[in-house]
Amino acid sequence: MKELRIAELRAADPAGESSLVLSGRPIVFGHSTTINAPFGQYIEVIQRGALDDADLSDVRLMYNHDMNKIPLARTPKTMHLTLDPAGLELRAELPDTEDGRSVHTAVVRGDLSGMSFAFKVPKGGSHYDAKTNIRTISKIEKVYECSIVAFPAYPQTSVEARSAIENTWEKLKAPERQEAKIKINQILKRSV
Repeated sequence: MKELRIAELRAADPAGESSLVLSGRPIVFGHSTTINAPFGQYIEVIQRGALDDADLSDVRLMYNHDMNKIPLARTPKTMHLTLDPAGLELRAELPDTEDGRSVHTAVVRGDLSGMSFAFKVPKGGSHYDAKTNIRTISKIEKVYECSIVAFPAYPQTSVEARSAIENTWEKLKAPERQEAKIKINQILKRSV
């Protein structure tokens, strides 16, 4: 199932003919983040190497995941994705259209600074530990799109991710769930 995540975006110095260039790092390895789900929050980490065999051949750049609009860029022609030890780097040349100019201007001004991405984790590509409340993603099968978003928050994950975690969570008896929540809160307080 497709999942969404948020990361940082910035305007880049123009290179070549296009002056509407954006760059960012939509996927960062080894950093934990809090994901909101219907049953509560959990911590997620994407491991280094999770994108090693991922399909990055047909990724689109959108604004706010709006599939009703024309993409702002697309791999491999107007958007380039580069893997490095830190994660996935993006460089996109936006079209000289009203949407392209508006998005670019908003990024330059700092009004837009977040990116979200949609991806698919294959079966066995992640592990959820209910006791620590941590989901570790070790393999991403495909990145579908990256989006420039107005609010850099984690608005949703896919039904598959929620379902997999909810099934594990529901297997715990109510007292075990409460204990797990208490332990998670204690761990989170220590890390602050």
